Amino acid sequence: MGTKIETVFVAAPFWAYVDKETGEFDTEAFETINRILKHYDAKGCVVHNAHRREKWGQAFLEPEQFTVLDYEQICSSDVIVAAPGSPASPGTHIEVGWASANKVPMVLLLEEGKEYAGLIMGLDAFAPVKILRFTDQVDLDALDAAVEDVMAEVRTAGAVG
Repeated sequence: MGTKIETVFVAAPFWAYVDKETGEFDTEAFETINRILKHYDAKGCVVHNAHRREKWGQAFLEPEQFTVLDYEQICSSDVIVAAPGSPASPGTHIEVGWASANKVPMVLLLEEGKEYAGLIMGLDAFAPVKILRFTDQVDLDALDAAVEDVMAEVRTAGAVG
């Protein structure tokens, strides 16, 4: 990767993946999200993520705590990698909104064959966003390329503006 990413925020649905009766986090969702977290850990990045921070649903913080933490961590990240969810995850959509309003570069992970809100699909019209479509699991090389592309757009816009 040409651009050194030091800090990344990984956003994805959370509460929808926690079984209300057992408190257990969905295994498939865990594997997908954790794979992305480990990818950035291996690159030496500081990785912000609510799932890991709150022990995959075993140690939920209070809304007043996690709201402030998420916002601060998003605004201080070099890039956001977000799976907005289908059906839509309200929390992840708020995080995506914060990132776009603060012009934090973002890669949106959209699963093929699923429907997403029009505001998600049109976000790249005004914010530094790359959409990465995937089928079974996110291709980490394609993710790196998408991050590099969105970071290059930000560098180019900064050089021009």
